[in-house]
Amino acid sequence: MDTDEADYLSEEEGFIEDALTNEEYDQLYELLPQVKKALASYNDTIDELSIKEAIHYNYFELEPTLEDLKSRFPKKKEEPKMSKLALLAKKRKETRSGAGDVSDTSGAPNLVEGNRLSRTGGNGAGLSKLAALAQSRRADKSGISKLSAASTPSPESSKPKLVRKTNLAGLALKERARAKNEAKGSLSSSVERSSPDTMEVDVKESKPSFDFTLQVGEIDLLYTPAQEVSVFLFGGECQASLEPCRKRRRHNPELFYAYTNSVLTAKAKSNFSSPSPDDVVLTAQKQAFETDMSKLNIGEKEKKTQDNNNKEKKIPAPTKPFKSVDLAKELAGNPNFTKPNKSFVIIGHVDAGKSTLVGRILYDVGAVESKTMVKLVREAEKSNKGSFALAWIMDQTSEERSRGVTIDICATNFETPETRYTAIDAPGHKDFVPQMISGVSQADAALLVVDSITGEFETGFMMNGQTKEHTLLAKNLGIDELIVVVNKMDKENWDENRFKEIQESLQEYLTKPEVGFKEENISFIPLSGLTGYNVVKNDGSIKELSWYQGPTLLEALSKIHTSSVEANSVTSLESSDFTLAINDIADVTNSEFKVKGKISSGIIQPGQTVCLQPAEEYLQVQNVFINNEAVDVAIAGQIASLRFKTSQFKNKTVEDISIGDLVVSLNSPLKAVRQCTATVNMFNITKPLLVGTPFVMFRSNASVAARISKVKKINGVKKKKMHLVSNQIAEVEIEIIGDRPLPLAKFEDNKALGRVVIRREGATVGAGIVTST
Repeated sequence: MDTDEADYLSEEEGFIEDALTNEEYDQLYELLPQVKKALASYNDTIDELSIKEAIHYNYFELEPTLEDLKSRFPKKKEEPKMSKLALLAKKRKETRSGAGDVSDTSGAPNLVEGNRLSRTGGNGAGLSKLAALAQSRRADKSGISKLSAASTPSPESSKPKLVRKTNLAGLALKERARAKNEAKGSLSSSVERSSPDTMEVDVKESKPSFDFTLQVGEIDLLYTPAQEVSVFLFGGECQASLEPCRKRRRHNPELFYAYTNSVLTAKAKSNFSSPSPDDVVLTAQKQAFETDMSKLNIGEKEKKTQDNNNKEKKIPAPTKPFKSVDLAKELAGNPNFTKPNKSFVIIGHVDAGKSTLVGRILYDVGAVESKTMVKLVREAEKSNKGSFALAWIMDQTSEERSRGVTIDICATNFETPETRYTAIDAPGHKDFVPQMISGVSQADAALLVVDSITGEFETGFMMNGQTKEHTLLAKNLGIDELIVVVNKMDKENWDENRFKEIQESLQEYLTKPEVGFKEENISFIPLSGLTGYNVVKNDGSIKELSWYQGPTLLEALSKIHTSSVEANSVTSLESSDFTLAINDIADVTNSEFKVKGKISSGIIQPGQTVCLQPAEEYLQVQNVFINNEAVDVAIAGQIASLRFKTSQFKNKTVEDISIGDLVVSLNSPLKAVRQCTATVNMFNITKPLLVGTPFVMFRSNASVAARISKVKKINGVKKKKMHLVSNQIAEVEIEIIGDRPLPLAKFEDNKALGRVVIRREGATVGAGIVTST
């Protein structure tokens, strides 16, 4: 026996109709007539309660219900077939039985006379008085409202006339019962006094009328009547002929109205006299925004712990370099310093041809061997990506080559007879903007690559592409010189009009106040990175480009302005504090590791002791490398690698340092902070930046979670505000969120470490400079 059958046979919990839900109730009375109809030919004696229980216990399904009832109730026995003679006898017997009822009711002794009287006449015109009386009594007993009068030949005149009554509420229920009993008694006595032969019925006196008084407990009113009605239906005897009412009984709602002097009313009023829970929450939120965010104690414990640790730490004594170097002589005679070092970052929308352009430069200047190039061409053709061979010089990971996009920055060095270059290939996809920011922080200038093909330039520049965001970030991270490379001009047949159209669109945008490039620091160069024309050489072989008389890309790169060796005099270098922002951590072993980055100020020599911020680890420099060559000294503006011993860490591991940390001299005033004051410039943003709203703040190649704790002043706005909107310049207090503080410097002390960029929800919303730490 399964669980359902056991539950059905169990008597612990019976069927309760009032416990049904509205949906179950509707299903019950929808299936009830169907079950009755289906079982009428099988067994019409099954009671309604059993049918309802079967429907309920069979989950309101028709077929299981029928099978269940048929299994529990025997089938109705079929009566044997009767012969025609037996049927005729049965019919006569029923006829005699009907006549006998008339004689019994009227008191007449002759049954045959009763049958004769009931059969005479056509449409009731030939009925005797006794037959008419019997017919009237049968109609009264069965609850039929129509009665045929024997003395009236017209059918219409035989119908009873209904007496309209008004003001039903004024009728007494007891009067209805008394009138009914008196009517029955008078009718019975008149029949007893009359003989069958001489009985006369006065139709006018026995003319029926409807009395609408109600007697409590005998009949149920199905529908609430109006004040004035002609006909309405009652329950009671006629209830069986009506369709069962499927309406559930509802309590009169007036019964549940609270009395004005009830205790519940006073309790309800007291409950609603105080603010609701929602009101309490809304009030608390409003007060939170009105509170000065600078007084929040978020991260206070960590801050106190950090301060205590700072007091306990002792700064070690400075150490001398391993080798004594005549700095003036080195600057004057060492090729590492006499030959300018220039770095540039390649930015622009995805698929504009940035990696291909860098690969073309490296191949044309001889930085890539022909054997390596042939190998890359074969690998690209094998992968059905022959045009990606030059790009694969920079995109060396399998993921970058399979996806066809640059994911991380890639830096490479090459040189010409006059200059040493560091090319930094930045990703163009919007998902890798943080990596692009890291590349820009190491560059002296930027190459903005745009696709000249019709539709592609518009996609990157006007359709929320990365062209605008990349140039905006580059300018706010300290890039002043910009070379715009109009790539793939061979696909446009070197059309001069197309070149000028792109030049005018970009020139107008780049010189706007919100971007801020100067027109004299922007140059436009048409070229083809795939074919290499006008990248390194322009021999005039392409007549379609005869209209362009400007420099090649390599010639434009040679004109990038950087700080000269003469400007970096021995006095200024030695007086400046050494600062290097870590861009890469490489060659990590159990005994040593390297950090790489651009020196923003000062000099460094092997043997000197430096401090790593914010970890505050004091390490001695073992070696200094420039372009993978060990040197005795490195100066500001160079990208250098420093080697340290792992054993000098307190915990003997490099886990405490990360990308964006700083390497500074022992006496450097630059420290890691948790709060700073900055002047920020908001860009075109879709949503206002509220006080307390978290965002990601970038300082060169470091990124941390932060938020504005206080808006001190908004230019042009006198009223105090709690949020910033588009194109506003404001002085704000910024709070660092998280366990690690961020090393920052004032913009006036260090321009590279005093700039910040604000990004939120994958978009750049603002940038600024640090005014105090």
